[in-house]
Amino acid sequence: MNYREDLEFQLQKITLAIQEVVKANYITDKIRQARIRKLINFQKAIIDKGRELRIDLEAA
Repeated sequence: MNYREDLEFQLQKITLAIQEVVKANYITDKIRQARIRKLINFQKAIIDKGRELRIDLEAA
């Protein structure tokens, strides 16, 4: 797996994790928002890393 594929895979995992947190009924809104905020920060970091390496991420 090359670096581009690795970043795309990580981005897909983060996107799925965000969807799971949004659908989770067992957590409070405050916890849900905090988790989504952290996941979005990870997502932005992955996209920024791709831009830094001049990689066009298709999953973004």
